[in-house]
Amino acid sequence: MDDAQPRSPSRRLTGRLASTALGLSLGLGVTVIGAAPSTAATADPSPAPEAAGTEEASAAPETATPAPTSGTASATELEETTAPEPAAEPAAEPEPAAEPEATTEPEPSETAAPEPEPTAEPEPSRTTAPEPTSEPDATTEPEPAHEPEPDPAPADQPRWEPAPAAPEASSPSVVTVPEPTLEPYDPDRLTAVGPSPLDPVRFADVSSTLGDDRYTPFAADIAWLGRAGIAAGELDDAGEALFSPDAILTRGEFIAYLYRLAGSPADEVPAIVPFGDARPSDTAYSAEIAWAAARGIATGTFEDDVRVFRPDAPLTRGAAVLMLHRFAGAPDAEDEGPYSDIGDLSVLTDASAWFADTIAAIGWEGDDGLEFRAGEALEKGVVAALLHRADEAGVTLTVPESGVRIVTPVTVTVDGATSLNLRAGPSLDADVLSWAVDGTELETTGAVTYDGWVEVTADDGTRWASIDYLAVDSSADEAAAALADAETVVVAPLAGAYSNGEIPASALCALPWDASALLECTAAENLALLDEAFHDRFGLHVPVSSAYRDLEGQVAARQAHGRMAAQPGTSNHGWGEAIDLDGAALPGGFDGEAYAWLLSQGPAYGWFLPTWARPDGSKPEPWHLEHIAEL
Repeated sequence: MDDAQPRSPSRRLTGRLASTALGLSLGLGVTVIGAAPSTAATADPSPAPEAAGTEEASAAPETATPAPTSGTASATELEETTAPEPAAEPAAEPEPAAEPEATTEPEPSETAAPEPEPTAEPEPSRTTAPEPTSEPDATTEPEPAHEPEPDPAPADQPRWEPAPAAPEASSPSVVTVPEPTLEPYDPDRLTAVGPSPLDPVRFADVSSTLGDDRYTPFAADIAWLGRAGIAAGELDDAGEALFSPDAILTRGEFIAYLYRLAGSPADEVPAIVPFGDARPSDTAYSAEIAWAAARGIATGTFEDDVRVFRPDAPLTRGAAVLMLHRFAGAPDAEDEGPYSDIGDLSVLTDASAWFADTIAAIGWEGDDGLEFRAGEALEKGVVAALLHRADEAGVTLTVPESGVRIVTPVTVTVDGATSLNLRAGPSLDADVLSWAVDGTELETTGAVTYDGWVEVTADDGTRWASIDYLAVDSSADEAAAALADAETVVVAPLAGAYSNGEIPASALCALPWDASALLECTAAENLALLDEAFHDRFGLHVPVSSAYRDLEGQVAARQAHGRMAAQPGTSNHGWGEAIDLDGAALPGGFDGEAYAWLLSQGPAYGWFLPTWARPDGSKPEPWHLEHIAEL
């Protein structure tokens, strides 16, 4: 591969579904290929309010990158799309591009685009991500005017200065932050504990008996959904589970269905969701959405330079089929598909053809033939039928061979190459638009590919770089470990004005759900955000038995617990930066899902379990959480 001048040996990081097409014989105005056309005009399998379809149609397509994609009108109806399919299939063993020859001596220029001096570089290593479904169109390839010097970077090459060192504080004790330590970039390094499988359930508002006011033609499918633990419904006042088959399903709910259909892989959930509107405080399905992004099932779209997923938006037919297709590994279809309103360049071309071939060729008869109507919203009963037939057809979670997946954006450093080519697309055939010298820091967008390409930001857009020459600063993890092992946080915001354990109540903030629990105000604010997400998921507030502890309380704790309690005047409780959990009030105690969720999600809100307090630590205290003050 010609994407870098290597400085050191490169580091490597780490179907087709054959199934008979099944007809969804639901009647109700739906046309099944091979069946007699229905003359009834009473109901559709997925009728949607006009407003819902209009909103979906007017929304921007969901893409892996901010760049607009091309396609037909059907593509623009989608909220969940990838970039357009490449015109040609990339070769398995791409040949290195020709090395530009130097014609003149290097002369700095503010207008000339930097030109790399490529040498042979190994093809990017495969990661756990799918290969992108698209390759951004290249612009004008820079003409080689001269051979660039690898160091220093050109004048127009962006430079990022390292973050300033953490300020020191006289009290409490200061932990030394380690020097930067680079290690190969692994997109899947940070994981959390995902939701557990649901228990089987029967829904009280569903019946297969004609004439029953609870009748629905999807009763058998909904019953399967409950038995399989894919849907839980909502409890009514009598404690019975209700499914509401005629309600419109949301995008977040559908992702949760797919997560459970995959077996609730709790150990594959990223620690941080990459969408700005799908944090734990935004949606109850934050963990499932993070999983779907890392799997390449959901890529989101950009709004004001922020990647969003819109978990509460109605699920459309197009988005459902596209995400289900990715769930199955984005297999090829046997034919072009039966739908007249899906164009050859639509992002739905392959997905809709696969859907018709594998699950059910359903739609509406239009003037030009069978219509897919990608922008129509889906009812919960229809989704149950689609997933049931997908399961019967053998559709399972499959690692795809193509497509972009989304992980947590991070800062990476060019490492192991004198100069690294930054390309217009994730391919050796894409134009080289700029280059980065060894040691340059780059910001990733979160988009990565299965075959080792990483999307990074530049001043005038985005670029793709080989993962083999990107590293991350692991000292951040070491600093977190140092914080966890320390008896005090690095910097306590109130340390400059007060002594430990002698902070007046007027300088602290009470928790909204427990006025007796006081904390430093930023710590209280962050805990309140964590509690909001916790309450949405578990229906109760974070049970806090102790928060700020004055000096007298620290003395009493030391007398009662000896070495297990901090030396009076040094406790993080005395700075309002620590809490103790009431294990008896947690469902399942310290062995339950609620506690595991707090440990996995807490760091995103600045709250963590110190290493010394863990079961294998020097002073096991599973109830003790500390707030990480900003450095």
